[in-house]
Amino acid sequence: MSCGRTAPDPFARLQAEFSALPPVCARLRAAPEAAAGAAALFEACLLRGRLPRTTKELVALAVASLAGLVEWRDRLADMLAARGVSAEVLADVVRDGHSPRLPARTQRLIAVGRRAALSPATLSAREMGAARREGVAEEELVEVVALAGLLAWVVTVARALAAT
Repeated sequence: MSCGRTAPDPFARLQAEFSALPPVCARLRAAPEAAAGAAALFEACLLRGRLPRTTKELVALAVASLAGLVEWRDRLADMLAARGVSAEVLADVVRDGHSPRLPARTQRLIAVGRRAALSPATLSAREMGAARREGVAEEELVEVVALAGLLAWVVTVARALAAT
């Protein structure tokens, strides 16, 4: 029985910390349980964990750019620019999905995340081994792959709902 109250916005707390939510989140509010699950995944994958938040956001920018999610790409780029990421790095990531201007370890994490999100079948044991040799811990690899799973989900849902 409803008392006339509306359900709280599951993205409100997340929006306060991460201003670049993908536009598809607005569409998800039509399905409150799905929105709550998505908000929990975004919070866990983007705001928590061992990997630097900027690295995770650069992975998201690479995926949004290469997947053609233009509005989200622009939100991410603006947010990263406001936090001090150089225009050159952002232009590289938007155009190519990576930037040679970043440290090798960060480049490797972006490459793993990008490939895991957009073409997981092409991600090889050799590539994962190279990441480990560059000092990427197992926890960080799992974290970037979990993030990639979330990003793949965003791309799928955005395309299916025509929210690109």
